[in-house]
Amino acid sequence: MNKQWTCEQANEWYKKLGWLRGCNFIGSDCANRLDMFQQYKSEEKLKTAERELALCQKIGFNTVRLWANFDVYYAEPESYMEIFEKYVSLCAKYGQKVMVVLTHEEDLPRGEKFVPKAMGEQKYALGYHQGRFPLSEEEKAIPVRHYYEYPELKETFLEFIKKTVRRYKNDERVFCWNIYNEPNNQISDERAIAILKTLFEIVRAEDPIQPLTADVWRGVKDGEVVSDAGKCALEMSDVISFHCYSRFEKLVPELRFYQQKNRPIFLTEWLNRILNNNVAEVYPLLYITNVSNYCWGFVLGKTQTNEPWDTLWADLEKGEGSNYDFTKWMHDLFRPSLFPYDPKEIEIIKKFNKLAEQEGR
Repeated sequence: MNKQWTCEQANEWYKKLGWLRGCNFIGSDCANRLDMFQQYKSEEKLKTAERELALCQKIGFNTVRLWANFDVYYAEPESYMEIFEKYVSLCAKYGQKVMVVLTHEEDLPRGEKFVPKAMGEQKYALGYHQGRFPLSEEEKAIPVRHYYEYPELKETFLEFIKKTVRRYKNDERVFCWNIYNEPNNQISDERAIAILKTLFEIVRAEDPIQPLTADVWRGVKDGEVVSDAGKCALEMSDVISFHCYSRFEKLVPELRFYQQKNRPIFLTEWLNRILNNNVAEVYPLLYITNVSNYCWGFVLGKTQTNEPWDTLWADLEKGEGSNYDFTKWMHDLFRPSLFPYDPKEIEIIKKFNKLAEQEGR
């Protein structure tokens, strides 16, 4: 559909789809998404992914959020598209519908001249999130730029978006286009909005069968979305997607805010035990309210997303965060052995997944 879906169209689509529940997927042996989609050791990474996607199916998950990667496409365009297809095929094999994230602001390049990331063996540091290394003060001073903002790169980036959408726009294995993850995470509202509007226009022009969405992630305050980029994302989306890593008491009113928009809702990032955003409280709520969802992480691996965010350690150093529970993993459901981090959590997940299956959703 080449224009925004009406509320009625979106809700009718969602009724047929049923309750989706799953994770943001990256194989445990991948230090980052370059590791996931590059040619180097791709067969090895795909074998790990197959084991872990089979585990998704075993506990009753039925969807993954799969993040496309421009850096690998730029370096290895042909093999990237082939490997991305292998992941989509594996997801289908194990009953996982795919939400594709087309762009994001994690690990954006810095400086006036674009420097391609190196393929091959990906080093990773100890600590949270996809093998990132702490930046020096000099590096931090270099401005971040989105790929779209480099004149020499813009057309290649848009080609990447168009090729991905054209390949899957009539493919039912992909059920939704997540246009932009967390706009205004690293760049200004104004810059993020310009990219958001361009990408929505480009993807809609391809007339895909799937709905489009972009994430609201800075939250809601005094009855409105906090950031301008978040407001733009909400206004342009066919279905609502938002992130919430906060405790139950904050999640409930935020969810109520989105329910009033009368569109299907996807909580595309959740699970932060350190902040008391946990399975026991959140998962039953999502089941009851029929909010489809993706926890962050699945099997603990090289990304080390069981570790706290650096901002939480910073809060602690400032004498804040007395209610943070650093005894718990932040994200991830399974240990590297594929045994649960907490068997009680998996019992809860399986229980509500089974109930949903019995209800035909």
